[in-house]
Amino acid sequence: MQIGPILSRISDLDKSAQRSMEERLNSLTKPVRSLGRLEDLAIQLAGITGSIKPAIDPAVVILMAADHGVTAEGVSAFPAEVTSQMVRNFMTGGAGINVLTRVAGATVQIVDIGVQGELDFPDLLSHKIRQGTGNMVKGPAMSRSEAISAIEVGMEVAHKAIEQGAKLIGLGEMGIGNTTASSALLAALGQVPIEQVVGLGTGINQRVRQHKMEVIRRAIEFNQPNSFDPIDSLAKVGGLEIAGLAGVILEAAALRIPVLVDGFITATAALIAVKIAPLAARYLIASHQSVEPGHRVINEMLGLQPLLSLDLRLGEGSGAALALPIVRAAAQIAKEMSTFQQAKVSGTMDGTVQGAIQDGNPGLAAYPSEDAIEKRHEFASVHKEGVYKAIYERRDIRTFIKHPVEEHKLQKILEAAHHAPSVGFMQPWNFIVIRSEHIKMQLHEIVDREVRIAGQYFESPRSELYQRLKVQGILDAPITLCITNDPTRDGNHVLGRNTIPETDVYSVVCAIENLWLAARAEGLGVGWVSFYKKQDVRTIMNIPPHVDPVALISIGYTHAFQSKPILETVGWGKRQELGELVYEDIWGKQQ
Repeated sequence: MQIGPILSRISDLDKSAQRSMEERLNSLTKPVRSLGRLEDLAIQLAGITGSIKPAIDPAVVILMAADHGVTAEGVSAFPAEVTSQMVRNFMTGGAGINVLTRVAGATVQIVDIGVQGELDFPDLLSHKIRQGTGNMVKGPAMSRSEAISAIEVGMEVAHKAIEQGAKLIGLGEMGIGNTTASSALLAALGQVPIEQVVGLGTGINQRVRQHKMEVIRRAIEFNQPNSFDPIDSLAKVGGLEIAGLAGVILEAAALRIPVLVDGFITATAALIAVKIAPLAARYLIASHQSVEPGHRVINEMLGLQPLLSLDLRLGEGSGAALALPIVRAAAQIAKEMSTFQQAKVSGTMDGTVQGAIQDGNPGLAAYPSEDAIEKRHEFASVHKEGVYKAIYERRDIRTFIKHPVEEHKLQKILEAAHHAPSVGFMQPWNFIVIRSEHIKMQLHEIVDREVRIAGQYFESPRSELYQRLKVQGILDAPITLCITNDPTRDGNHVLGRNTIPETDVYSVVCAIENLWLAARAEGLGVGWVSFYKKQDVRTIMNIPPHVDPVALISIGYTHAFQSKPILETVGWGKRQELGELVYEDIWGKQQ
């Protein structure tokens, strides 16, 4: 298998199948959304497989094993030879993953992609790239060509497993020292402070953890991995099994097979895969949240919500095996559960059961009838969920996929912006849609200049963090939108603006928020660029001097919507507690 064409081989989820699955779930004998995330999972499986009856069996866990040269720095509680010893344990069926896959009704394939020494077992898949990686403190972990070869090995292994019938792939790994490599990769690629991603690994103490952080810092300083080139970072501070698992994910996504991610190391492989091919993120299912702090950071970066939280830190694919029955249940619900019509149960359009109270089941009285909802002018529950989902999952996006924005979607989000509340109904906005690469390059230059200037004003630790932040995506996004404010619109005397003149700008900001929420509902990412001088933007786009360019907005598809804002994830700041911001009657009086 070759990595070269992988971007063109991975497509988005089947939206039609997802809509059909959602309609199917809403017709089943239950209140709408009453199975919660199980329904989200069923919809995702439908999008992956293109069917409302998704098959996930046979399921196989592909476990990649390799050694790490960085163990020479004393970063693990176990010696390096444990890697090969554990592979022998896997092959004889005595390890945790062997037990858990048997319980889960799955099989496990063990791949030697870089274990030191020679292993001879009939069922071991031997694809050794080299005898473990080099010590990343003293040089690159491997060459770029070796990293690519390891990715291609993973693609080949996945392709063969799928060719032999696998309908779902779980990820597993074994490699003493691989939490060090994973932490280094996350710090480099995710632009995250090292102390936020390094945990206790195989059971080290706090003293060794401090040493481990210093080792990672030295490795990054020595190798200077390129945070915008995942293969460069992988080669310099990564691991062979991590590369191989990234390849497994890429090939599975290309063949529309769901991938059940295990713990921190496999999540790091997922991050690599998504950095290479952003649409691969759509095919990932997070099995669990481990105790490794870096695992939480990656799940948030990828926008993945773990199915389980059991304080696991074994690795091997254990979490993937444990979560498999949940995934299987999501697939079976749509196949086996009766609809209201089949069961001859009366139901409303939003799935609430009529006549329940009369039939002696007062417990269902909590579900209001459609008539009651309409009298309060309240949205049906399914519509409410959509509104709040857009609000809470809206993110400021900086990285975009090179995929055009459909014209009908652009028109819809512009219409949403144009329907924003406007003081005095003056509608002071205009929208300049910028597709020209030449104009985007000019905008990028003036923004980049202001970004560099702004960096001088931050003090440590924000100063150091600021240098690693990607603060705009004008060149990446297919569309840049300039949203302007014309304060002369509707004349000098506008209803509601005479006392507070700046309400025209407030109205424009409402339009921006409308657009942002509509874009999220359409699966589009939005990034608000705020580093520029207004006169520079006016000059580039020939904007009249009295018109203010309120915002430059980057719009496009992105690989993932993180569960938290990026500035919160990287430690820049955190959302303030609402309770501290709400006063009663007068300023400063808490409720």
